[in-house]
Amino acid sequence: MADELYFDYAATAPVRPEVRERMAEWLDIYGNPSSLHRMGMRAERALRHARDQVMQSLGARDGRLVFTGGGTEANNLAIYGVARAYANRGRHLVTTAIEHPAVREAMGDLEREGFDVSYVRPDHRGDVSAEDVLRHVRDDTVLVSVMHVNNETGAVLPVEQIADKLKAHPKVVFHVDGTQALGKIPVSLARTRIHLYAASGHKLGALKGVGALYVHASLRLKPHVVGGGQEFGLRSGTENVLGALSFGEAALHAVRDMENDVDAERKRDRLARGLEELGYVLMNPKHHSPYILCAALPGARGEILVHAFEEKGLYVSAGSACSSGKHGREPSHVLTAMGVKPELALAAIRFSWHPGTRMSEIEHALEVVRERTAWIKQALGIR
Repeated sequence: MADELYFDYAATAPVRPEVRERMAEWLDIYGNPSSLHRMGMRAERALRHARDQVMQSLGARDGRLVFTGGGTEANNLAIYGVARAYANRGRHLVTTAIEHPAVREAMGDLEREGFDVSYVRPDHRGDVSAEDVLRHVRDDTVLVSVMHVNNETGAVLPVEQIADKLKAHPKVVFHVDGTQALGKIPVSLARTRIHLYAASGHKLGALKGVGALYVHASLRLKPHVVGGGQEFGLRSGTENVLGALSFGEAALHAVRDMENDVDAERKRDRLARGLEELGYVLMNPKHHSPYILCAALPGARGEILVHAFEEKGLYVSAGSACSSGKHGREPSHVLTAMGVKPELALAAIRFSWHPGTRMSEIEHALEVVRERTAWIKQALGIR
């Protein structure tokens, strides 16, 4: 619909037009990349091309790019792969208290297996310092896992600084969940000591069901999915060529759009200012993505706001769409770690957009929020 205001890009993005335009062409590449005949070789070349595109979008020169079934699988491969490959070196892992469930649940699982996990807490704004992360590193630490951009608050974590400081701990592997970063903030792996970097295609406008994990050339991992030895022996199973091609194309265009969005911060500032004027409390990290904003209306549950806005064509989410709305809501572990009170955390909603979002759409969204917020306040008796 032409009047839809889609502000849930952190959950998923529409398939990009550049991807749609090439779907028919790509559907004709149906060979198995492992086959030795011409059709298989054509598929293998296409897969290699997509791999090169994603590597380029990550600013990576060396290493391997492993295609997976999504960002969650990429993060799982990194965490389990390192923990089990280097368990003889140590059984201590470091992460933050604000990670996506793809990392958080994997860490919890490894704790039950006997690993020791340290969780670094954010400050009250949602920021995490490199010094706090490094303070938890021990002689038996084998993995540090830190997200690049938080999926709920948009906090940008100092992964480059952490990577630089970890040079003093050469046996520690550094993994970054870049699911909300690629195409939204600059990423240049060639200039950092990041060993593993996870990304997801559908966040950029590729097809759902494809992710990627950058693996530094020096690293060995224990595979999480075994079988025919595809993807450098790290992710067995016939490759999703169509998904990989959509990922490669979407990634390059997303990065280009991000680089051309000179008004990114101005648009976020306008939305933030407008929400505050309407009585919303912002969860506003000092270091943040220009494409995510978390806010709460005291006295109103987040899901009420989501459905009220939806009636007027504005789509936002209540917390993380990857984990909320399926089995009832609990206060966000991210906001709880920041010290946000449970009643306010349950009122939180997330606006997320993309570089192509225009200022006029920000203004239109605020008009909807203004009208629906007045209606909600009257209905709930909120002053």
